[in-house]
Parts: sequence; structure tokens; C-alpha cells
Amino acid sequence: MRTLLPVLLALLLLTACGTDAKPAMEVLEVPAFSLPETADAEPVSAPAVVTEGRAPAEDYDLPPSPAAVQEHPRYNMERWASGGVIELLAEAPEADAAFYGLPYSQDAQETALIRWGDSLAEFDWYFATPRMFPPRMAAMDMDGDGENELAVLTYTGSGTGVSVYDLHVLEKNPDGTLTDYAMPGSLWQEQVPPLLRFVQTGGRNFLILGRELLEIDTDYIPEDGTAPSTGWIADFRLLPEERAVQLLGAVDLWKTTNYVADYTANVGYRDGVFTLSQFHLQSF
Repeated sequence: MRTLLPVLLALLLLTACGTDAKPAMEVLEVPAFSLPETADAEPVSAPAVVTEGRAPAEDYDLPPSPAAVQEHPRYNMERWASGGVIELLAEAPEADAAFYGLPYSQDAQETALIRWGDSLAEFDWYFATPRMFPPRMAAMDMDGDGENELAVLTYTGSGTGVSVYDLHVLEKNPDGTLTDYAMPGSLWQEQVPPLLRFVQTGGRNFLILGRELLEIDTDYIPEDGTAPSTGWIADFRLLPEERAVQLLGAVDLWKTTNYVADYTANVGYRDGVFTLSQFHLQSF
């Protein structure tokens, strides 16, 4: 009996192993997904469009600042457009500066009268659209020379998928005259799009700007093309405490107004040249 016991135990173990044994699990190799490569976006620059301010055509009777008569500030574009009067449309009290709209006519170019301290100058600027958004202005040392410039925003484009501000930087000359350095629209319309890339990989869609990428839903991909464009959106933040101006734009994928993302860029100004840098991409 003692001789048979080890043999019986061995047979039981073999039987158990044969009953419970499971085939080895097959391991499927899934190709690894890698995000598209990114690289730093180089700054882009363009010279300003320079215009010398004109001396006022006459000795205008300018309306007072609301602060001077202790009223709540109200800059009324519609009253200016319909009343045929000079209207205060914006001001920068910290710089003793104001933006007046000279009497408006639908048959003539709008004329801005800028007062900056004791200086007065006229400029032929577009700033009347159906939306009648008023100008904005702030004083800051944009070029780091120790003297303030006057940054002025005028609303020049509106419509479906269109919202455009122009940026003017005014400098006061030693003789008190004013010079306008305007940022050309080509800087954001023509030089930013080449920095944008659209990449499709692994069944996914990516918009890339510099080191940042944003995944785009397939529903937003046009069938007739995927060339990134900055469309017709340009707004600006004036940040005088930071001595900075920021561009706020948008991206579409085929020169339409079906935007898929927002972007921002810092606006630099020095010696009559504007530079966009430090780009950031955001979901729309």
C-alpha cells in the first residue's frame, strides 16, 4: 500500500493539471500613437503705416470730458453719426488725451481729432461701422524709451464672421505734433497663417501653432481644403499697467468664417516696427 500511494498521488495531480489548464492569452500589438512634432514659432514683424497728423482745420468748440462736468462717462457713437456734431468718443484721462469724432457725413471719410495734452491733430481713420463700437485708447510706454505712446483702437470691420480693430500708436514729437504708426493688417492676415499647421494622423486632426497643438473635431474639417487662415477677426487688449498690447485672433481652415480656434500674440512696437510673438492657441 505504501508503494502505491505515491503513484496514486502523482496520477491525481496530472489529472487536475490537465482539467484546469487554460491556453495562453494572445497579446495583440497595438501601434503606438505619437502626437505631431512641434517647434517654436518665430516672431513676425512689419513696418508701421506712418501718417503725420494734420493741424485742426478750424478752432473747434470741443465738448467737455464727462469727468469735468461730474457725469458718468458716455461715449455715444450713434449720436455722433446722426447728429452732425463733434462728439467725445473715447479718452485716456491718465494721459490727458481724448478722441473726438468730427461731424460725420456718409459721403466723406471719417475724421478723428486727437487731443493729447496741448497737442491737437486730425487723422482720416475708419471708425464707423454698422455696429458703431466706440474707439478705445490708453497711454503706455510701448517701446521702453521712457516716454508714453498713445495706443488707439478703431473698429473698422464688422459683419458675419468679421470683427476687426485697427491699432494705432501715436507718438508726440518735440514740436508737439502727433505722428500715427498704424499696425498693418497684413501682419496678422499674411504672416501669421504660415506659422499654422494642420496635421491628420492616426485618424485624428490637429491644429498646431508653435509648441501648442489643438485637436479639431472631424465635423469642423471642410471638404474642399484645409489651409489654415486667420480669417477676419482681430481684437486687442490694451494693458497699460503691464505696458503691453495683446492681439486676439481666430483661425479657420479654408479662408472662410467657420472658425475652429482662437489665438493670441503679444504685440511689440519699437522704432516704427510692429512685432508679434509669444503665440498661444486656444479652443474656439
